[in-house]
Amino acid sequence: MSLTIQQIITDAKKLAGRLKEQDSIAGSLLTETHAISKKIDAMKQFQEEVDQLNEVANQKPHSQLIANIQKENRHLREIQQENRELRSALEDYHITLEHIMSKYRAHTQEQIYKSKVDYKALQNQRYQYIIQQQADKIQEMAAIMQKAAMMDEDKELRFEEIVSQLKAENQGLRELLALSKRLDATNMEDKNLQTES
Repeated sequence: MSLTIQQIITDAKKLAGRLKEQDSIAGSLLTETHAISKKIDAMKQFQEEVDQLNEVANQKPHSQLIANIQKENRHLREIQQENRELRSALEDYHITLEHIMSKYRAHTQEQIYKSKVDYKALQNQRYQYIIQQQADKIQEMAAIMQKAAMMDEDKELRFEEIVSQLKAENQGLRELLALSKRLDATNMEDKNLQTES
């Protein structure tokens, strides 16, 4: 059984075709290997950058920073609720004070009408005693009014202090939130750059 030249050429063509197929398969495997290698390098670089960001954030992971911000947000909402309650209590206090003052005015007018006396009879000791009593009552009521006014001013000063503290805390929280957003934006840009590459 001798091989003819035609058979040798046909076998050589088949072998050449198979070599070309295997060469193209090897080329595609090599390309895929380079792509996977690049992805691994990008993932290593991403992990290094995340580690650096964690070091910058005082060794706190991103999730812990978000948890802290959420905790501060809850605290801020509690403070705002307390602020609303204080405002409501202050309004109630003003309404109560107005009610007391109107009762005081009505009582004072009533006492003034009751205490009208004949000026000629003022020489009488009895009328002088009544006038002294009325003067003492008026002084007592004036002292009560002055004390109520001072309490109102103290309450307003405390309210203003709380408002200024809330503003300062709110500003700090806004800065933390802005920092968190910048970190998120940086992470997203890094991920986008890695996926594009």
